[in-house]
Amino acid sequence: MNILSMDDWDDEEEEFEETTAPEQQSFILGGSLISIGIIVIAFGVGWGLGVSPLTNLNWNWTDLLIGVLAALPLYLFFFLTSRLPIKGFQQIQQFLLEELGPRVEHGKVWELFILCIFIGLGEEMLFRGVLQSWATQYGVIVAIIFTNILFGILHSITRLYVIVATLMGVYMSLLLILFTPQNLLIPVTTHTVYDFMCFMYVMHAYRQQKEAEQPYESE
Repeated sequence: MNILSMDDWDDEEEEFEETTAPEQQSFILGGSLISIGIIVIAFGVGWGLGVSPLTNLNWNWTDLLIGVLAALPLYLFFFLTSRLPIKGFQQIQQFLLEELGPRVEHGKVWELFILCIFIGLGEEMLFRGVLQSWATQYGVIVAIIFTNILFGILHSITRLYVIVATLMGVYMSLLLILFTPQNLLIPVTTHTVYDFMCFMYVMHAYRQQKEAEQPYESE
């Protein structure tokens, strides 16, 4: 058996961090730029449809708290399904660990949180702020179905994940319309906090997986 000394392991770990740090920075920067691009698209689509993505976006501490609390059931669903012995959910879990794990393993928490803010703003401004608001003229139910079918398709990781994302999108839509006055801040906050908690989960799970796979000294 080939046994690594502590010096060899330190050298390999240092080399690994040097090679993965740029990848992680690229992920955070790239994700932020894409999300900013979605914000720009939201304004463009909103201009074309005559709907401002900022119409229902207002700062309110109470709505901010509602948004934070509303993220907890979503994360609980994510956490529980990740442990179910169901192939579809295991595929989603494996995808997240393989694709996101290496990109967030050494990420700074505040950088990931800022990324999540951009993601939450971009997707909610486009889907709930513009598309759902515009489609409401055809009926609330039609607007919710139309908006979240598109939202689910945007998250085409697996077929099951499309369904899960669609249902989560419906949840976000209800958060917008069930509170009076409507405030896009609620689904934006929920989306942001949920994504952030999922990133933290993936980071922790990936680190645990790596530790379990690390070679160890044996006699």
